[in-house]
Amino acid sequence: MSFEKERKTDRAARAELLAPAGSLEAMEAAVRCGADAVYMGGPRFGARAYADNPQAEGVVRALDYVHMRGKKLYLTVNTLLKQQELAELYDYLLPFYEAGLDAVIVQDLGVLRQIRRNFPDLPIHASTQMTVMDADGARALARLGVSRIVTARELTLSQMRSLADTGIELEVFVHGAICYCYSGQCLLSSLIGGRSGNRGRCAQPCRLPYDVLQEGRTQTRPGQNYVLNLKDMDTLSLLPQLLEAGAYSLKIEGRMKSPRYTGGVTAVYRKYLDLYMAGEKYRVEEADRRFLRELFDRGGSTEYASQGLKDGMVAIGAKPDKRPVDEAFLREKEKEWAGSETKEKIKGILRFCTGEPVIITMETTREPIAVTRSGPPVQPAKTRPLGEKDLRERFLRLGDTPFEWEELAIETDEKGFLPVGQLNELRRQAVAELEAAILHSYHRRKPVSENAHVRQEEAAPDMPGRAADALPRIHILVSTSRQLELLSKYPGIARVYLDVSTLSLSEEELLLRRFHLAQAWGGQAPPALYIALPPVLQGGMREKLAARLDFYEQSGVEGFLIHTWDQAAWLRERMPAARLQADSSLYAWNRQAVETLRELGLTGVTLPLELNGRELRGLAGDAALPSELTVYGYLPAMVSAQCVRRTLSGCGGQSEILYLQDRKRKRFAVRSHCRFCYNTIYNSDPLFLLDRRTEWALLGLQAIRLQFTIEEEYEMRVILEGCLADLAAGRPVENPLAHFTRGHFRRGVK
Repeated sequence: MSFEKERKTDRAARAELLAPAGSLEAMEAAVRCGADAVYMGGPRFGARAYADNPQAEGVVRALDYVHMRGKKLYLTVNTLLKQQELAELYDYLLPFYEAGLDAVIVQDLGVLRQIRRNFPDLPIHASTQMTVMDADGARALARLGVSRIVTARELTLSQMRSLADTGIELEVFVHGAICYCYSGQCLLSSLIGGRSGNRGRCAQPCRLPYDVLQEGRTQTRPGQNYVLNLKDMDTLSLLPQLLEAGAYSLKIEGRMKSPRYTGGVTAVYRKYLDLYMAGEKYRVEEADRRFLRELFDRGGSTEYASQGLKDGMVAIGAKPDKRPVDEAFLREKEKEWAGSETKEKIKGILRFCTGEPVIITMETTREPIAVTRSGPPVQPAKTRPLGEKDLRERFLRLGDTPFEWEELAIETDEKGFLPVGQLNELRRQAVAELEAAILHSYHRRKPVSENAHVRQEEAAPDMPGRAADALPRIHILVSTSRQLELLSKYPGIARVYLDVSTLSLSEEELLLRRFHLAQAWGGQAPPALYIALPPVLQGGMREKLAARLDFYEQSGVEGFLIHTWDQAAWLRERMPAARLQADSSLYAWNRQAVETLRELGLTGVTLPLELNGRELRGLAGDAALPSELTVYGYLPAMVSAQCVRRTLSGCGGQSEILYLQDRKRKRFAVRSHCRFCYNTIYNSDPLFLLDRRTEWALLGLQAIRLQFTIEEEYEMRVILEGCLADLAAGRPVENPLAHFTRGHFRRGVK
């Protein structure tokens, strides 16, 4: 074998094929068709709330099923948990932990912290919902106890290599549906319908049609307006490159799909992973591509970001047609891909000698687990004794057990006899004992780290916030030079967040050079200046910002508004003295998450947008970090590496604002941030809570935030000259907006 062939074989031998298990039937199909591991949700806390998730006893049965076949099962606990729910996590996980759960997939930093405290030896995988994009984030996660990262789908092969070089395992999506936004950075379903993707209840509004408007004119044709509806991922041709880039686990999406889909896709990827492992020439057959299309076709497939997002051909555009499925072709291929029951190979010795108890020893070949079972004494045969052939025939009958013989040695004097029923019972007892011994090898004892006071602390009701007569500090985010110029005319602003993603380099330099001049603020002391980073730092974005850090420090920038926690790791390494304010997208739904952010070096937290006022109590005021609440602004509903303009007509290279109009004629502004190459889709109506001071004052806030993003000058003046002035003076604030939203401050999410 050549060195190159040996190297590839070693890498693929370590690779894992990971299949979705939206039901017990899908789990069995995945294992039969070659999956090394499956991921499954339980009755709670999973990101697919509408899948056919099994109840707790079903998850335990699934664990036993996969373990008997030498496979693994990962449990999805990849939603955000409220404070009271976090108290229930220990009792929820305990039976799965004791049954040998192989790993848990998490999004919530509080969940991560709680699992680490109560189940210290349970492997933790960081969900793609964490939006980990760089090596700094990977190393920081490893320090928190994470052993594997489920990478963002937007990563290129070169970016995967950078993460793999940290030594952490990479779980990479290779097939299935793609979210339009960066995973974990979407509130669209939540804001327009109350169904939160962060709670596993996404209504998939990105699959609906939207007219694209520019200056009031429609840019899309009827039937061609599915501009957010992405093709499905298919990286079958790229498996060698993905493995070379450091992918450890090849992950198939589809917990909402049928067992037929799960088994079929798993079988195809198993074939080609084995082909690569064998060192054969790698070429995908067209019949196999067709089989994947017949199993599910949303309107074409894409390799997505692996080679870089270079064009707008990822979105389907047209309404997906439900073309007829070629059932005859599918059935024919399914005979080839049907798979078979995976059985544990065993070796054994049967001793059958006259006057001695019959003894059978069974031992697994995968791991040295053995059992010995004895039966009644062997009687001298009165007529025809049982010979080796007769005994072998009896004991080779393992039927529907999870075992098959690799080797069975028989020691006999060929003079004895026992009734057939007794021999069958001995075989059944030995098989049952071996199965129990194998499962016992996976089982764990209740962890000694379980601490009653920890659980009581988490079970405590939300702490009441302290009433605040004084107005919290006022922080304001601006997105254009004109907005900052207008803001400078209003005193009493404690902090300004400057969104540099909407500014050119020349605009940014001019604003920063003038910011701290007293005359720019009417002779008043300027507020603290923070840079609002782009929501996600990917690839070249990080290098662009790294080149600006010295300039920011020299310009008096005191801190940064960050959106993902790997940005915190990146900045803490490069500007250790800078203050870091977590935005609401760096989710802190519980006190454990807040405490984790504090330990990561953050100096402030923005309260979540999906919790109601009652749920926010206890996170503000008495929390580990100073907190602020967004009380005005167009909330970002989606942050995407996709670009609506690029989808329509190709990249124009110029930042602009388009509008998406839905079936109810609601309009959502879409801003293209060309400097850092991403899109933000804003909610149709602005959040307005300025007139609810008596309610949010109870939270004990340190600050409130107003966000100005797509507002025209007159809209900004209405808020600053009216509402903010009345608020500062202690007068009742009247809502001047005809169209607005209270967000989730009243209703929250389920």
